[in-house]
Amino acid sequence: MHIYIINIIMSAELKRKIIDIVSKGDKTSTQIRDELIQMGEEINLLEFRKVLANLVREGLLEKYPVYDERKFYFRLKSKSY
Repeated sequence: MHIYIINIIMSAELKRKIIDIVSKGDKTSTQIRDELIQMGEEINLLEFRKVLANLVREGLLEKYPVYDERKFYFRLKSKSY
């Protein structure tokens, strides 16, 4: 039970940090991961991928292809009013 609660807290913190990183500009998942590591985060890659996918599903981030680079980028999803 305690481990589950700790995982939820860690996921929420990771979400916040990912949103903060992407708010400064569009990034690939590798660039996001590298910035988290530079911030001193210990990254569980499976957890990182889950959190990133959830942010896209929740509509907070948008994933789009950059064909010239053959990579996907992430950006904050803009709100349309």
